[in-house]
Amino acid sequence: MRFCFGLFIALLLFMSCENVTFSPLVGKWQLKSVEKNGETIAVDTIWYNFQSKSIFSLQIYSPHFDRYSSYVGMRVQHGDVVTIDLNDKTVVYHADWNNDVRSFTIEELNRKRLLFRSEEGYRYYFIKF
Repeated sequence: MRFCFGLFIALLLFMSCENVTFSPLVGKWQLKSVEKNGETIAVDTIWYNFQSKSIFSLQIYSPHFDRYSSYVGMRVQHGDVVTIDLNDKTVVYHADWNNDVRSFTIEELNRKRLLFRSEEGYRYYFIKF
């Protein structure tokens, strides 16, 4: 029994030493507010999901229809700039996107908060969901 317990502890230690790079951006983020032209708009129905280093999904809840819309695409990150390509032009009807490709600059990122600045200068405040 002691041998099994010791083996289990050793296995846990080896797993914790694995050299995997973790991006704090990976995960599900809920949009809480958008700052446009000095005005702050509260939001709680949009989620940005960074599922890996390259896969992205956008989820939008429409309370009026009690329905979710989802868009899946790719993301590329160069330094602090994140470019998202949803490859679906219908996103412009459901979100404040002008196109299905959009770039953001990361202004703040930690394990609980994310702040994006869009190309238009708008600021998007997220919390980890």
